[in-house]
Formats: sequence, structure tokens, C-alpha cells
Amino acid sequence: AMHFLGIPTTRAGTCITSDSKVIRDIFYDNHPKEEYCSIVLRIAPTFIRFGSFEIFKTLDPITGRVGPSVGRYEILYSLLDYVIETFYPEIHVKSNDLIQKYSAFFEEVVLRTARLVALWQCVGFCHGVLNTDNMSILGLTIDYGPFGFLDIYDPNHVCNASDDGGRYTYIKQPEICLWNLKKFAEAIQHALPLDVSAPLLELYEEEFKKTYMNKMRSKIGLIATECPEDENLVQELFDTMEKSGADFTNTFLCFLIVDASDADKLQSSLNMAKEKIIENCYPVEDLLNTCRPNLNSA
Repeated sequence: AMHFLGIPTTRAGTCITSDSKVIRDIFYDNHPKEEYCSIVLRIAPTFIRFGSFEIFKTLDPITGRVGPSVGRYEILYSLLDYVIETFYPEIHVKSNDLIQKYSAFFEEVVLRTARLVALWQCVGFCHGVLNTDNMSILGLTIDYGPFGFLDIYDPNHVCNASDDGGRYTYIKQPEICLWNLKKFAEAIQHALPLDVSAPLLELYEEEFKKTYMNKMRSKIGLIATECPEDENLVQELFDTMEKSGADFTNTFLCFLIVDASDADKLQSSLNMAKEKIIENCYPVEDLLNTCRPNLNSA
């Protein structure tokens, strides 16, 4: 689905299920059960991640651990050079200056990551486990674990049953991806000083906003002009969807009903689209149950 939605992603090559079984607590709720062992073969140009560069990490004040190759900066340079030469050849041939080369590479990773998460937000995709080890240096969607898509629009939706603190909610994904980029910058700071990478991180928000708004304008039919008010319009739409329990995907599909070819068709098609949107909203009873406070009867 992600590939055909136009979102950069790894691909699934094969899915193999054996007769062997393993006990798994799928939802981390202390209800383990037997599952058939299966293997999904993923395909991508590379599976090198932000976390791949953390093997050089110095002492972590929280865990008290260091990376397995701490201080081995010759490996850091080798890994950076390999990634750039193999997957960013246009950057590799552009300059022999290492700082220029590494900064151009980091800038491209920042921009690709911003575009990627913007596209996620536009289709209601929730990754579920956005740590540095699940962030591709090519700006691809990787590690399909406890992922999902929004049904009703809930900005605080958590698709990972083990994410008790809501770190990876739908609405926090852009923030978390920027945090991961900062950690990536820290991981390669021996090759690219932080005072060089920090200004490049500031490109993230602008690139995210540009990609997000271009896609959202397309989804709601604002293709003729771009207005400063568009951002507020999109936010008001999502606020209304949240309050009404509207279905994320079906709401945008209903917009296809609207026919603006002439005035008569416009009004009748608007009414039809509105009816269809309401049909796909949460029933009033379900909304009341969702909003009802959980009071302790004791």
C-alpha cells in the first residue's frame, strides 16, 4: 500500500510461513499464545539506519553503556564514505572537501526525512516504533512492526500496544523524527561538527510544512492557488474530524463526490458528500462512551 500511495518505502519480496510455532505475547498484555513462524523478505537499496552510526557512541549517562566501536572513528569515516559514494553519488563527485561532502549528505537526509514523515501524516500512517534504529538514511519507511493507519481521526492514536507513554502517537511523529535527526547528528559529530549540522536541522520544519501542505491542498482540491489561509483551513478540517469522529480515509474519499463544474452540480454534490461523510463518522453513542470520564465507583 505504501509504495502505491507514493510514499518512499522498503518493499516486501516474499512472505514464507512454516509449520513451526513459537510462543509470543503479541499485544504485551500477558496473554501469550502460539503463532506460526513466518519470514517476510524486505527489499531496499540499503538497510543502513541512523542507529547504525551509534556504534561509536560514547558513555550514555542514562544506560551507562558505550557503543561497541566507541572511539573507532576510522570506521565512522569509512561508513560515511561508503554510504555517500554508493547511495548519494551526486554528492560524492561534487566535492573532495570532507566537511562539505558530509554536510551535503546530512542536509539531504534531513530533507528526505521531513518529506517522508509529511507524507505519512497525509495518509494517516502510524509507524509505531520511531527510534533511531528504525530511521533509514535514504528516507525510506522501514521496520513495519506495530504499524497501522488511522480509522477515525484521533491525533493521539497509538498503534503500538507497548507504547504506554504515547511517545509515538500519530501527531508526534514529525517531532520524533526531528529528534532522531538530532541524535544522528550527535552520532556523526566527530566527522561533521554540531555547529555545522545544527543549522541544517533548521531546514526540517520548512521542508515538512511545504510537503505536507502541497499534499493536503491536493487532497482537498485546492490546486489552483496557494493562500496563507490554507494551513488554518486544513487544521480546522482536522479539528472538526476529531470532534465528530470522522473516518480519516473515507472523509477524503467523500471529497471526490464534489462536482464544481457548475453551480447546480456543486450544491447537490456538496450535500451528497456531507451525507456520506456523516455516515462514516462515529455513532453518537460511541462518541459519548469515548468521552465519558472513567470514574472509580468505589
